[in-house]
Amino acid sequence: MIKHAYLRDYLPATRLFAPDTLWEYVEDYQKIMLKPSGGGGGAGIIQLTDKGNQRYLVHAGNAKRIVEGRDNTVSYVKSLFRPKPYLLQPLIPLGRINGRPFDIRVMVQRKTSKSTWLVTGWVAKLAGPGFVVTNVARSRGKVLPLQTAIRLSNVDAPDDLLAEIKKVALAAADALGKAYPTLRGIGLDLGVDIEGKPWIIEANFRPSLSLFRKLKDQTFYRRIIAMQK
Repeated sequence: MIKHAYLRDYLPATRLFAPDTLWEYVEDYQKIMLKPSGGGGGAGIIQLTDKGNQRYLVHAGNAKRIVEGRDNTVSYVKSLFRPKPYLLQPLIPLGRINGRPFDIRVMVQRKTSKSTWLVTGWVAKLAGPGFVVTNVARSRGKVLPLQTAIRLSNVDAPDDLLAEIKKVALAAADALGKAYPTLRGIGLDLGVDIEGKPWIIEANFRPSLSLFRKLKDQTFYRRIIAMQK
């Protein structure tokens, strides 16, 4: 997606983890995320915050720890890694509801490899108390209708936010569909920062439908199932 001119502005700056690169990111952004390459349902994600005087707050799962010194911090962070390469990204200041971050799962589907992509559902994922990840099962969070989440959040949402989310999701699906021609369904995770800007977090090629089954209104779930047939 990084090669897609329109999408480039919605992708956080991403580089492969290395100690020198880690400190470049810390100096540039102060708050960063370390993520296992290829995703993993929120598993293994680490948030690192520069607290000054070579003291760093490491937040993994619902556990927080202050580590002193760069060498100690690198050693501790690497001890938390899952057995795969890690990526570095600046922390997206996600919108929050009562202090808890949320992001959005957008389901984009097409009937055949030659059909037009359609947004068939979206839902907000609210992190559980104390967690940095929004994965509902892992953080013991909850789902909310998207419009409800935006209304309850601290996001300064522009009037066209939903239209922009839809446009970004369809552009991402179009780019991914060209790279993977047999792809018919994508679960896109998008974040919205406090200024109302969408960010692409992750693309899931085998998305679970459990999030949509949790919604009281089953319209999206039925629509998604119908598109899969």
